[in-house]
Amino acid sequence: MADAAATKSQSRFLAGALSVLAGGLCWSFTGVFIRLAPHLDAWQFLIYRGLGVAVAFTLLARSRGRRAIPAGLLALGPLGIVATLALSLAAIGFVVALKLTSVANALFLSSCAPLLSAILGFLILGERLDIRQIGAVALGFCGLAVIVGGGFEAGHIAGDVWGLLCALSFAVVSICMRLAPKRDFGPAMVGYGVFSALVAAGVALSEDATLTPPLLEALTAFAAGFLLMGLGFVLFLRGAPSVPAVGQTLLAQTETIFGPVWVWLAFGETPAATTLVGGTVIFAAVVAMALSGAGAPAPNVSN
Repeated sequence: MADAAATKSQSRFLAGALSVLAGGLCWSFTGVFIRLAPHLDAWQFLIYRGLGVAVAFTLLARSRGRRAIPAGLLALGPLGIVATLALSLAAIGFVVALKLTSVANALFLSSCAPLLSAILGFLILGERLDIRQIGAVALGFCGLAVIVGGGFEAGHIAGDVWGLLCALSFAVVSICMRLAPKRDFGPAMVGYGVFSALVAAGVALSEDATLTPPLLEALTAFAAGFLLMGLGFVLFLRGAPSVPAVGQTLLAQTETIFGPVWVWLAFGETPAATTLVGGTVIFAAVVAMALSGAGAPAPNVSN
């Protein structure tokens, strides 16, 4: 009986791990979709990506029988506003970074979110950091220094700054979720999709950019939100209950690992040596932080 229960538990874990892994792989194709829309600037891409995200998470909420999105946002209170704004800034930072620097730079820098979350948790929530966690943060900052230093040399420091802003924004979202772990933050996902699209539209209009770019590229941006983000989160949420938080963090890093690979295979975009070195150091730091039990929890949009 015990053996049967253990086998069932192992099967659930394996299925859950594969689902979380598949979610990370979905997200890893964002850089490819960005490169498939070369005539869209960052703000035009954000308009249609944001709309795709909003539609995807509205449908997801309806399929789960959740309350209406406006009511859900109101129920979140001030934390919902902060989370929505932070998610919007993270999305903007990520897409702008992808347009201004290499996909590898943007992904490695944004993957620092768990490290920054640990620092914010210490400063805001009073969470203690042991020597291993402090070492992981220090190691991560060494990796950051290598990538940013390479950015200065290559002349794309602005893209690196946007990538760091993305990571910091995700860390703020993590703090909001840790302050209210039982709340449903799903409505904030819809809110950020709508808000980021509106902000992007405003910036695009201020720069005299058209809101009706080539249809195929607009659909590509919409698919980046609807398909990659939507399907990625569905897969992640399906597997998350069967995988410990540490495993979720590690498996989701497939986005960081494979994102540069897809762009290299499809477009020949080769990361700089400093990006590879710094990114490897950051990845090691994130793994160390996850294994130590600190850092950002898995995104909670279902409970």
